[in-house]
Amino acid sequence: MTFWTSPAGTLAILVIGWLLIRGVKRLLKKHWPAQLNTWDLMAPIFIGTSLLLIPAGAGQILPWLIIGWMAIGIVVTLLQAIHNKELLYSTFFRTFWRLTDLYWVVGFAACFLVVIG
Repeated sequence: MTFWTSPAGTLAILVIGWLLIRGVKRLLKKHWPAQLNTWDLMAPIFIGTSLLLIPAGAGQILPWLIIGWMAIGIVVTLLQAIHNKELLYSTFFRTFWRLTDLYWVVGFAACFLVVIG
């Protein structure tokens, strides 16, 4: 069980998750939603693997990452409400989730660097 909580194990989980999502996407070619890409489904895996790195030392940075993620949600909400004069769920969620993808790739990299450093 210690392999899966090690830095190499978390990278293995990310690769397995990526391969599973790509495999399902190829299997469901016609029925796969066109606006949904593989990275959209990788964000929960990045969050989960960041949580697996807590015992190895990533617990120092992870609370700050969660606070930053909440701040992104608040900023996206305010900007869309001010700019569009309304807040539509579909546009908010798509914008928020795409920023979440980018944020957690960087967040996982930061946790990973803290653990191996």
